[in-house]
Amino acid sequence: MSSTRFGEHLKREREMRGVSLEEISTATRISTRFLEALENDQWDQLPGGVFNRGFIRAVARFLGLDEDTLIAEYDLFAKDNPEVPTLSEPPRETPRNWRPVLGTIIVIIVAIAIIAGGWSIYRLYGNQIALLFHGNSGASSAPANATPGATTDGPLAQGGGNPAGSASSEEAPNQADGPLDLKLEAGKPADVKIVADGKVVFDGHVNPNEIKRFAAQQKLEITSSESSALFLELNGQTVPPIGTPGQPGSITLTQKDLKPSEGGSH
Repeated sequence: MSSTRFGEHLKREREMRGVSLEEISTATRISTRFLEALENDQWDQLPGGVFNRGFIRAVARFLGLDEDTLIAEYDLFAKDNPEVPTLSEPPRETPRNWRPVLGTIIVIIVAIAIIAGGWSIYRLYGNQIALLFHGNSGASSAPANATPGATTDGPLAQGGGNPAGSASSEEAPNQADGPLDLKLEAGKPADVKIVADGKVVFDGHVNPNEIKRFAAQQKLEITSSESSALFLELNGQTVPPIGTPGQPGSITLTQKDLKPSEGGSH
């Protein structure tokens, strides 16, 4: 690597595997413009900060290269080339305040598991429970000469005698939905707000090298006082910069922002 530009080395590894920039872009969701700048050592065309490292890790993962080794080579190259923006790698050791952090993570995981479990049970058996409840209620209040299975008011009457079918049709669009997993890695200090499914789950300050994760079922809204301060991954896929470096930015992520993987490690 001492006599070879970092971008040339990366390009040679890609070409040896017969992989195009478009294939990497589809799998990692990194713009081909950024990939070309990376291979041509056009560092002024890259967003800089934590994004450069995130791009390199994503490319290494797709090509089947060792991520840490490639990052180390990047650091050595950047040390000898002042035009390359540098940023210290997030610390590998567990932070000193790991106990409260671990406790918070456990609480979040348990809460998500409870909510997901309850929602799954409701989606599987909600109609039967509703039918049983309304059936008992209707039996106690319906007139003696009423037709069996019919009620004078309430959800059963409005559903045209088939509440189970009506409820299923309303829930059908959600059957394909899956959880959204957001990984946030801070490269600079910034004020960040995260809204998951309409609820604010984080509104505060993040420091360099800080990593946070958030989950949602339908939608995630991310706002940052510094667009280039955050490197985002949605379900393992790289999210493009949310705005112009040095300016505030925001982005809304849904299932539609996930692209099916069309490549793998070569």
